[in-house]
Amino acid sequence: MKRKFKGKRKLKISSLIKLILVILSIILISRLFNIKFKLKLSDNIIKYIISENTYSSSDNIFNNILKKNTHDLINNPSSLLATNFYANNKRKEEKEINKVEEVSKKQDKPVVYLYNSHQKEEYSMEYMEDYNVLPTVQMAAYMIKERLDKLGLFTIVEENSISDYLSKNDMKYYQSYEASRHYLLEVMEKYDSIKFYLDIHRDAITHDASTVNINGVDCAKIMFVVGKEHDNYLKNLENTKHLNDLIKDKYPNLTRGVLEKEGKNVNGIYNQDLGSNIMLLEIGGNYNNINEVMNTIDLITPIIGDYINEER
Repeated sequence: MKRKFKGKRKLKISSLIKLILVILSIILISRLFNIKFKLKLSDNIIKYIISENTYSSSDNIFNNILKKNTHDLINNPSSLLATNFYANNKRKEEKEINKVEEVSKKQDKPVVYLYNSHQKEEYSMEYMEDYNVLPTVQMAAYMIKERLDKLGLFTIVEENSISDYLSKNDMKYYQSYEASRHYLLEVMEKYDSIKFYLDIHRDAITHDASTVNINGVDCAKIMFVVGKEHDNYLKNLENTKHLNDLIKDKYPNLTRGVLEKEGKNVNGIYNQDLGSNIMLLEIGGNYNNINEVMNTIDLITPIIGDYINEER
């Protein structure tokens, strides 16, 4: 009887150990799946990170992400695009990804062109320290692209380096709009399908001035800038005010309005003389973190999509 009891006890302990191992395996697999899935969402951001035009030491940055040890990945399964809107619904995300892939296959002509005359304007490093990646306005452009693509508005982001162009042509930083104009004209010549051009920047103001809480979520405020020193000014101002009003109607405190600029020490044109749907949008300020920027992008992109789809 004694031996029989010991045998049963050993069997129970063995079964318990197996059960614990199964549970741990399930947790490990689910978390690893979560990581892979989120990285799939971040294809455009990864492309941004490893772009040689953006970083001279791009391999080091990318390797810093991939070389995270297993312990880090399991205990901190976050990604560059993990927001409150994506984190908890994998099935919905899978459907959205499939939808994007279908849209991409159908679309062969871009409708939107996103660029950054000041590509290296930075946001706060908060939440990004682990990745050793500096969040910039160019990253924001890729985020907008992802969301517009999902709406069926095929979008391209300018990947050529403004800094390299300035350096090669012996130009100064204040001539960045001339550099972005070069690529803007190339795109206009190449694609007659583009309806909307957006130059994305960020402001240099306090966090309080550049942040608003909407439905319990902190968002980076936006502001449009229109140059007055060109003949196309009034039409461009009309269109910009219309888009700003669409955003203001839905989120009154999100926008800081439309700033009209002219005179000494300002560009005054911002390449808007090339068309009436070339806009300059400032998203947040230098103290905003990337989550606040993403929250704003989630709010405004559907409205931008509605504006583009209008017959104007």
